Amino acid sequence: MSRSRAVNSYYDLLGVPPHATELEIRSAYGRDVLRLQETASDKVAQFRAALDAAFATLVDPEKRSLYDASLAAATQADVADAADDADAAFRYARRGGFWFAGGALVTGLTYAFSEGTYFLAWGPLLFGGFQLVRGLLRYLTVPNAARQASHLAVLGALIAVGILSAGFVGFSETQAAQQAAEGKKWNEMIDATSLDVTKASELVLSVANRPGPWTPAHSADMEKASVLYASVADVVGSATVPAALDWYRAGMAKNFREAAAIAHEYSLLTATSPASAFEALDNRWEARLNEADALADRFEAQVGPAPSP
Repeated sequence: MSRSRAVNSYYDLLGVPPHATELEIRSAYGRDVLRLQETASDKVAQFRAALDAAFATLVDPEKRSLYDASLAAATQADVADAADDADAAFRYARRGGFWFAGGALVTGLTYAFSEGTYFLAWGPLLFGGFQLVRGLLRYLTVPNAARQASHLAVLGALIAVGILSAGFVGFSETQAAQQAAEGKKWNEMIDATSLDVTKASELVLSVANRPGPWTPAHSADMEKASVLYASVADVVGSATVPAALDWYRAGMAKNFREAAAIAHEYSLLTATSPASAFEALDNRWEARLNEADALADRFEAQVGPAPSP
């Protein structure tokens, strides 16, 4: 034969539909016989014998009727067997799905309602996941006609519950790790700038407590403080913090820039500067300190004691 056929019945063997007429059956039989004459072998002889049997059955109305009845019964039996196979595979996959989804839900719920500790249900996750996948693969091997949309919907829902629950834990863990890394960088930044903040604050306090008129030494110390505050502002402004605390980083950077600007304006004063100029800068400095206190209070209310540089 020049082409292959999926042979499930005499009709398939002859390459005609089950409703073929006698003329169509005779034509198909004659065509195949002519083609078989081109070669000779044991397989060809066996195929010819099968063709003869199919032809003899399908051109005889009584034999064909009996054959069609037996073929229909066999088809119904195959459908029933396929339905049973599909149902068994579904029940097997569903049991695995319940274990898988249940384990993922337990993990997700304990993670959501606990602080830092949770129960990771490895057993149900692994066992259920393996059984679910194995059953689903078995289910997908049955004929399409035997599959049910409700079965696929149930298995899909169980898979979705498991994946979403596990995904929630994984996403939350990733976020927590990222926030921990950002918090570590923030603490490192505080450690790196604390010395400059201390030096600048000491310079400002020494100038404020120094008796006598304003001198070039006062201006020099305030300029030093301004440079230190500006350096701290740049470091704080470029620091990385958790998104929920970015307001604090931005507020502190602004506060230190204001401190640098005020200290620089102090450095420009002289002994002949009017008292109003000193008073105005003193008021700005006091307002800056109040803003810093407000930032610290908000931080403490939201997180805890403020890690002020």
